[in-house]
Amino acid sequence: MAVGGPGVRRVPPAQVNVGAGYRVRFPAALKTGFEITGGRIVSDLQEKEADLEKHIQEGDTEAAVACLYELIVAHAKRKNFAKAEALRDRLYEVDPMALSEIVKSGEILEQEKSESRDEGHMDTWSKLYTSLLTEEANAFYYALSTASFEPDQTLFEEGDRNRRLYLINQGEIKITHGKGEREVLLKMLGPGDMVGGETFFSRTAFCTYSAATLSPVRASMLEPSALETWKEEFPGLEAKINEYCFRTGNIQDILNSRNMDRRARKRVSLSGTLVLQLLKKDGTPMGKPFKGGFSDISDGGLAFLLRVSKPETARLLLGRRLAATCRLPMKGGPKDIRVRGRIIAIQPRLFNEYSAHVRFEKGLAQGFVDGLDTTSKAQGPDLELKIEEGS
Repeated sequence: MAVGGPGVRRVPPAQVNVGAGYRVRFPAALKTGFEITGGRIVSDLQEKEADLEKHIQEGDTEAAVACLYELIVAHAKRKNFAKAEALRDRLYEVDPMALSEIVKSGEILEQEKSESRDEGHMDTWSKLYTSLLTEEANAFYYALSTASFEPDQTLFEEGDRNRRLYLINQGEIKITHGKGEREVLLKMLGPGDMVGGETFFSRTAFCTYSAATLSPVRASMLEPSALETWKEEFPGLEAKINEYCFRTGNIQDILNSRNMDRRARKRVSLSGTLVLQLLKKDGTPMGKPFKGGFSDISDGGLAFLLRVSKPETARLLLGRRLAATCRLPMKGGPKDIRVRGRIIAIQPRLFNEYSAHVRFEKGLAQGFVDGLDTTSKAQGPDLELKIEEGS
């Protein structure tokens, strides 16, 4: 996992040798106003900071205020927001009645923060940011850190005390319930989704599900310490983030509805074979097609059997999209079907055999399974499954 700040990745870093064995990296946006001298980075603002200290010692408040204002603006434009905020706090201390400088420097600081945001991140989370005030949006954005994850990397597991809120910027994350060989896929999450909210907002003490990456993922992360920071200055911000996080319900709702759905759908046992093809996110084939043994089918999905030598290989299938084709025995004569779906569960059987449970992207016609001839076998074609758009 690679971690960085949300606003830093927007500008490629400059790299400068400043002495034997030492290398300094800093955003290109910060280069203006700095020069390399004698192996040290020397700021052209240091002289003005020295003047500031001199004015304060001499009791020249007016000159100190003017100097502080210039420093705040300069650091804000160089995207050094932590320094600018610290100087603005000092401006309050030096002269709390310097209202013009206090207000103007605050406006400039907020404007520079807004302009420096990552555009891709802002597009993905536009609905969230439009629900926030400008100051709230900046506070939220600059409280985030960013991370990159490889495929099949676990964010947290069921039973953990996760305390981070993840905001998905790129890639897919699978939400599963159960552990080891009895994992069941609950939901797929992508850009614009949050994960980890139940424990982050203390709705539950322990995670009731696991979260792992299905593809390379870039995510922003919020730590619980941010909530404490916002309490006084932005008292309504936590509630707004909480509401957005659960705007489409929570994972417990999915667990409940899944159990009801399993009881409601009629499943018909069926023997025979079918041909399957794993799919990439864009729907194109991934690898070569393979055969599986039919187990059962409903109007919402099917189950098939396959042999896998390693349990971890079977686990990697969980959450994958696939296409399936076969000739089904019907009471009125055989019928060819092609369906697409996602593997939502992998169950171990004897002798390295597993049953994979698939949920269709588009269900079969109501009553379709009633027309199956269960005394005959399904038949998969030769291993040449043609993948067509929408099939």
